[in-house]
Amino acid sequence: MSDDAQRTLDPAAFIAEDIRYGIEGFAQKFRELNEGGQLRKLLRETRTLTGAPIEQAPEVFTEQYLIEPVLHGLGYLNPISEDYDSAAPHFIRRPITYEKVEPRQPDYLLKNIPAGDDAPGVVCIVEAKAANREQPTGSKQDATEDIREYLDEDTFCKYLRDINQRYLAGIGTDGLRWTLWMKDLETGAVKQDYPKVDISSVVENEAKRLDTIAGEVAAGRASDRNVLTDEFVPAFAATNLSDHIIDSFADSQ
Repeated sequence: MSDDAQRTLDPAAFIAEDIRYGIEGFAQKFRELNEGGQLRKLLRETRTLTGAPIEQAPEVFTEQYLIEPVLHGLGYLNPISEDYDSAAPHFIRRPITYEKVEPRQPDYLLKNIPAGDDAPGVVCIVEAKAANREQPTGSKQDATEDIREYLDEDTFCKYLRDINQRYLAGIGTDGLRWTLWMKDLETGAVKQDYPKVDISSVVENEAKRLDTIAGEVAAGRASDRNVLTDEFVPAFAATNLSDHIIDSFADSQ
């Protein structure tokens, strides 16, 4: 059996395809707006998304057409989707869950993250920024800077310990780059950029396939699914997040 055929039997490959489908919608939206040039600049330069061409606030546009579809693909269901189940993993926009102990509220709270019966609790928040506000290197690290503040907040972390939560996870993203930070609330240990994944190459490939931007794609969609399966799904998917966090801290003990 070929490697690609084996991957189609892997649950991670199905997750990767759902993510790729969400990314396709982002590229399609730029085509609908006749703003392929904007997308090309986002993917190939360090410019940030501007609101006038997309007729919407850049951060809201990025959340609606990229971040939320990717979260949904990762297994955190969108509450407005037909697949939504309140008992399943899902995301909550602008939660007020911790407003009495944390003056700032995250952009998203991930709910019902799967874990074993004896697994310690995991709280995961997401900080979202407009596309290209979270560069792989350099000074634009807006999303992860917000995550750092949450992990440093003593009152917030103490509250989570008091309600028997063991780990605080924070995902910082501009839709193109996704970084995971984690804190063991019992020991105070922090892991940053664990991992940091750039999916902009997958976005660019989908944009080329749709003729949103010009260019040839060297490989098929299976290649993009493989990238997501290998680099993105193992840490960020709803089915894997708790185990990834617990194993990461266990490996360092």
